[in-house]
Amino acid sequence: MRLISLLALVFCFQAAAFETVRFNYTDFGNDGFSRNYYSCSFAEATLESHLETLGASNISVNCFGGIESWGVSPVSLSATFDVPTATAANHTRANAVKIQSSNRFEQSCFFNTKLLKELVKVFPNVENRSTRQSCFDNSSRWSWDVTVYL
Repeated sequence: MRLISLLALVFCFQAAAFETVRFNYTDFGNDGFSRNYYSCSFAEATLESHLETLGASNISVNCFGGIESWGVSPVSLSATFDVPTATAANHTRANAVKIQSSNRFEQSCFFNTKLLKELVKVFPNVENRSTRQSCFDNSSRWSWDVTVYL
């Protein structure tokens, strides 16, 4: 009987430690004086990478639109994932994380900074410490310094 009570208690704590979130994002590509289009494979990989970095688990990402064989349209992303409910007040561990462009020509400044701005809003366990996101063009360098509470 004690074992069953203990397992129930552990399960309750684990269930309360995460919240399932549904996230939707559409990028129309209107960036400064340019119009940018992205492939779904790039958008999905970028979103999934940011979700993992911010502490999400059980990630499922879908995409529609973007650069297709028949033409281009806005890229629309949807994702379902679990977010830790830890905050600065009740965390057990805090990780300082720097999310940044790794190569001047590898990642889109406009896409990443707009996506991160919306994504961080759904993470109660993430505190934004500083950002460098002045996108002069799509190949500009960018970075976000955040604290992820777990």
